[in-house]
Amino acid sequence: MKRLIGFYPGNTELYKLAFRNKSAPEHGNAKVTGNNERLEYLGDAVLGSVVAHYLFKRFPFEDEGFLTEMRSKIVNRAHLNKLAVKLGFNELIADSGENISRSVYGDAFEALIGAIYLDKGYKASNEFIVNRIFKFHVDMDELEMTEVNFKGKLIDWGQKERKDITFELVEEIGKGYGKKYKIAIMVEGENWGEAIDFSKKKSEQRAAEIALKAKGLLDVDKSDTNT
Repeated sequence: MKRLIGFYPGNTELYKLAFRNKSAPEHGNAKVTGNNERLEYLGDAVLGSVVAHYLFKRFPFEDEGFLTEMRSKIVNRAHLNKLAVKLGFNELIADSGENISRSVYGDAFEALIGAIYLDKGYKASNEFIVNRIFKFHVDMDELEMTEVNFKGKLIDWGQKERKDITFELVEEIGKGYGKKYKIAIMVEGENWGEAIDFSKKKSEQRAAEIALKAKGLLDVDKSDTNT
C-alpha cells in the first residue's frame, strides 16, 4: 500500500474496505465487513474538488465550460477504470473474479481516495491525486482531444436518425447523502442500457456510454470493453 499511495497507512482497515466491492461475500471470521460504497461516495466528492482546483490553476485563461468538460474527462468512469487497472487494482480488490465489471475498479479508485481523506486528511488526498496520479498517469493534452459527452452524442444521433430517446429514472437506491440513481436509456421504447451513480447527471452519462458502446455507435478501446 505504501508503494501505491506514497506513505504508510494509519488506519489499515479503511484501505482494506476501500478494495471491498459490494459483490464480495461476507466472511464470518473477517475483520473487515461491509463494502466500499460509502468510501466511494466520499472519494468522489474529494476527487471532484481536487480536480476542479488543479484545472483552475493549470488553465488560468480558460472559461468555465472548458474547465467543466476537462473535469468530466478526468473523473468519468472509463478513465478512472483505466487508471485503476494501470495501478494494479485488479490484484487488490477483494474476491475479484474473471468476469468482474471494470466499473468496480473505478469505484475502488474513488473509495481509496475516500480512505486517504479519512486517514490523513485533504492535504494528503490532494498530494496523492496531483503528485502520484496526474504527474505520472494522466496526459492532459490527450484528454483535451477526447470526447466524453456521451449523453450529448447519443442525443445528437437520435435527432439525426429521428429516434425518440428518453433518460428514465428507474430507481433511487439508499437515502440521504449516499443515495444513488439508476437511469435507463430508452430508445423507441427499448432499453439500451442502465447505469447507477451518486448523481442523476453522472448516471445519465454512464448509461449513455453503455448504450453507445452496446450498439456500436462509439469507437471503443478493446482493452476497456467491460466498462
